[in-house]
Parts: sequence; structure tokens; C-alpha cells
Amino acid sequence: MKSIKTVALGTVVAAGLFGAASMTASADTSYTVQPGDTLSKISQKFVGNTSLVSTIVSTNNIANQHLIFAGATITIPSSTVVSTNNVAPVQKQAAPKQYVAPVQKQAAPKQYVAPVQKQAAPKQYVAPVQKQVAQPKIQKTSSYKGNSSSAKAWIANKESGGSYSARSASGKYIGKYQLTDSYLNGDYSPANQEKVADRYVSQRYGSWDNAKKAWLKQGWY
Repeated sequence: MKSIKTVALGTVVAAGLFGAASMTASADTSYTVQPGDTLSKISQKFVGNTSLVSTIVSTNNIANQHLIFAGATITIPSSTVVSTNNVAPVQKQAAPKQYVAPVQKQAAPKQYVAPVQKQAAPKQYVAPVQKQVAQPKIQKTSSYKGNSSSAKAWIANKESGGSYSARSASGKYIGKYQLTDSYLNGDYSPANQEKVADRYVSQRYGSWDNAKKAWLKQGWY
């Protein structure tokens, strides 16, 4: 669906989304994508900034730089790895900017805003509200098993590898059917994911078989 972009994470095989990565010399660096990684974060790890993103995309034939998968291996060209060492001194040179003792002393009145910090505490203390909202939803949907069909299982595998706990790299798409929080309404339980997915497909496509046909045609449902 256009409002729910297809994203598969976790152990989903990344074949076809990265394109065929060309073989590189042994001097190049192979990096395994970690959960929560983005190309920007990987660039930060190697060169201390995001300048390496376009190089990683072109080197690995990545079709969508905003879509990478945990467990996938990408190649960092040796020339850029060398540049990492060149960037390191720049980071060390930035240390004196942090050591501005006089400025910190002048800023002391701003840091001494204890009342503001205490007033902000109630905003962080919203845990009880989140727990109270989540519990009733889980109880109400705990008995829902969901419709069963080969088309539904096929879509779930394409979207998340069948994992209820899968998340997209952006964190926007959640669970087995990669639905947004606006659909799940804060209840990520398996029962609610099944219920919402069945309702969405019924209203939009009429059946999971029709949803699969749409997925095959446009790459999302």
C-alpha cells in the first residue's frame, strides 16, 4: 500500500534490493550491517561524517539508500577506508572547541535551571499511561487468530520474514505485515497485528489473494 511502504527486516534475505554487488580487491573492507544501522551511521563509523553514503551506494549498487538490512554485507572501498584515517585528526582538532572552559563558566547560569528540569520530569513519567493503554488492547485482541491463506503467508514473508517484532530501518513500519502505528494504534501484539492486517486487506483488496496480485505488480500492497 502507498501509505504502508514495503520494508522487510531481521533475517529477511536482501536479494534483489541491494543489486549484485561487484567483487572488490581483498584490500577493501567488508562490513556487516547491524540492527538499527543506516548508511549515514555506517559512514560516520568509517569517516566520522556522512560523506561516504554516495560511495557506499554506488559501490554496492544499492537501489534505495534508505533501505538496508541487518545481516547484509556491504563493501567499503579501500580508498575511503584510508580517508577515514585522514579524518581522524579532524575529530581530534575539534576537541579544543569543546574545551572552552570560560564559555562553560559563563554558561553556568543556563545549566543552573534545576526548576525547569524538575518540571520536565512529569513529561517523562508517562510510563503508566502507556502501560494502561497497551494492556486493554492486548486483552481484547488476545483471542484473535487471524485469517489463514497461502497468499497471506507469502506477503508476511516478503514484508518481514514472518516476524511480529520486525521494524523498518526508519522505525515507521512495524511487525509481521509492516503496518504503521496509525493502523496498530499502539498495540503491537500478534493478535492485533493479525486483526488489523485482515481488516486492511479486506477493505482495500477484498482478499489476500488480490493483495498478493497487487504486491507482485507494484512491489507493495
